[in-house]
Amino acid sequence: MDPKWIHNLTLQYWKVYAANSPPFRDAEPTVHKLKRAGYKLGMVSDSDGTPGMKRKRIRQVPFHNLFEAIVVSGEDTPRVKPGHESFSLVAKKLGVQPKSCIYVGDNPRTDIEGAKAVGMISVIVNRRRNRGGDPDYRIPNLRTLSGLVKSIQRTH
Repeated sequence: MDPKWIHNLTLQYWKVYAANSPPFRDAEPTVHKLKRAGYKLGMVSDSDGTPGMKRKRIRQVPFHNLFEAIVVSGEDTPRVKPGHESFSLVAKKLGVQPKSCIYVGDNPRTDIEGAKAVGMISVIVNRRRNRGGDPDYRIPNLRTLSGLVKSIQRTH
C-alpha cells in the first residue's frame, strides 16, 4: 500500500475522531475551578501514534491553555504510559516534586502504575466502572475532584 495514502487516511481518521470526541462535560468546569483555586495543572496523554496529532487535538480543547504543562507520552518521552518518564516530566515542567502531585486518570491499566512509581497520589475517575490498578482514590466523576483535592491537602 502507498505510505502517503495510509498517512492521509490516518490524518482523516483523527480529524473525524476529534470532531466526535469532545471532552466530558464536567472537565471544563472542574479545570476552571481548580485553576481559580490556585493549583498548577498539568496533563499527561499518550501519543496517538502519529507524531504531533495528539498535541494538535489537545490544542483544539477550548480550555487547554489552563494547563501549565502538557506531556505527550511516547513523543516527549521514550515510552507511553504506564512508563514513569512522562509523570516525572510533567512534575518537572510544573516545577514541583512528584510526591506533591495528584494524578487523575480514567484508565487503571495505564494511569496508575507510572504515577505511583514516581510517588504521585493517584485518582481514577470511574466513568466506565474501570477495575484494576490500585489507585489511592476512586471518584465517580470530575465534579467531586475539587472536594477530594481539598481533603487530600488536609491529610498530607
